[in-house]
Amino acid sequence: MKGLSTLFMAGALTAIAGCTWVSPSPQVKQADIMVLPQARVAGCRLLSKTQVSIADRVGFINRVQSDVEKDLQTLAMNQAGTQGGDTVSPLTAAMNGTQTFGIYKCLGGRSTAATSAPSAGTTIKTTPYQPPR
Repeated sequence: MKGLSTLFMAGALTAIAGCTWVSPSPQVKQADIMVLPQARVAGCRLLSKTQVSIADRVGFINRVQSDVEKDLQTLAMNQAGTQGGDTVSPLTAAMNGTQTFGIYKCLGGRSTAATSAPSAGTTIKTTPYQPPR
């Protein structure tokens, strides 16, 4: 019986590890915020940077990397929705459940590449995931 409960727990942890946990906010759905590579945001205006993080492990089991990356993108998109951005672009690779994104205004707010570069005063806002209650 003990072996069966251990097997059930391992199966449950594995199932949880393969799920996305973050949903797009209403602002993201309404604004249709995009995720683009850096090469595609050169003509956009950088609004800010955000560092988002989420658990990349459930207990001793690593989550599926593509699910972690999708959750990080969704968190960044949620931040863009609150800041008036319409596009996010990864500035760093995802590592240990953390990634930095640029939040951009691309649609209706085009600027030259020279003005889209971050200034020395640009700060990174860290936003850890808070699960819904």
